[in-house]
Amino acid sequence: MNKLVGRSNAFLWRKNEMNPVLANIIKARQTSDLIQVTKEDAMKLYDDSLVDSDLLYNDLVMVDKIEGDWAKVIVPSQHSFLDKRGYPGWMLLEDLADTDKTTEHDEKLAVVVPKTQITYENGATREVSFGTLFSKIAEEENSYRVETPHGQATISRAHVALQNEPRANIGVDVVQMALQFLDLPYVWAGISSAGFDCSGFAFTLYRTCGKYIGRDATEQSFAGEKIAYADAEPGDLLFFAYEEGKGEVHHVGVYIGNDEMVHSQTPGSKVILTKITGSKYEPELCVTSRHR
Repeated sequence: MNKLVGRSNAFLWRKNEMNPVLANIIKARQTSDLIQVTKEDAMKLYDDSLVDSDLLYNDLVMVDKIEGDWAKVIVPSQHSFLDKRGYPGWMLLEDLADTDKTTEHDEKLAVVVPKTQITYENGATREVSFGTLFSKIAEEENSYRVETPHGQATISRAHVALQNEPRANIGVDVVQMALQFLDLPYVWAGISSAGFDCSGFAFTLYRTCGKYIGRDATEQSFAGEKIAYADAEPGDLLFFAYEEGKGEVHHVGVYIGNDEMVHSQTPGSKVILTKITGSKYEPELCVTSRHR
């Protein structure tokens, strides 16, 4: 059984049980669509290992089983070593909507601004994140009509682009999109403009351009063309590992040129620019990969 995510953003929880952070999110949904957790709750997500990933409105999930108010799901668009079908985890049933879709292979429009609004046929609106994908139904003068889990809606043409549109240089496009998020607070497991973790940042940037690179930094480090750091170009991904580059991969950043990367740094930090040479990251650089 497949379902669609019916919230603007929704975490993929490790356990099918209520916790204080989820309780705060449910309360915040009474007044907001795209939920940005507090600094304190963002740290709890990390310190208490509450979540593994994040999902966006209209994302497809496969439901393995239902237990009470919870669904054990697989996210096929988020490639993972944990399950060959996609990323596994738990979601509240109320965060999911029914669908007869079996795949996500139709042409998609991707939101390319930090956040925008869709308007349903009844006049109601919803705020959605950068990277949210919609199937296009029709083109209008200043908007597209799109399919959503709650019926047809319109979205500004200026705020979206075809996910798989031909690009002269996908790396430059990725960098330009990434720089929109400077100073955005880090959120463990986040893939939305309400907060990214390091790999969620890279994942969403590339998914928006039609490239699926894996969800976590370790998986991402195996994807793409491996190149020397000296040959890095804007948009290439830089991976860092413990034990001076010989241990486990723990971080990823997006190269922007001139020995500098943009990255969602660490819990308690934010999206920042960092010069590699002379930084704590220099001895940990282990892989540079290119996705074209």
